[in-house]
Amino acid sequence: MTHDAGRVAAKRINDHVELVHANNPDLVLEVPRLDWEAFTMAVKSGAFDLATLERQAEENAA
Repeated sequence: MTHDAGRVAAKRINDHVELVHANNPDLVLEVPRLDWEAFTMAVKSGAFDLATLERQAEENAA
């Protein structure tokens, strides 16, 4: 697995934060503001995993 250390822009919206990667501006990741601290801690620790994020999103939608 390779890690892309490109630029990411974060934009705070009312109840969430939108993250947009400079190399792929059409893909927007929305993080609820209540989860922002946990999200940044997961990224810093290297535990951030898109598969886990998708599974949690599906569980919350059900």
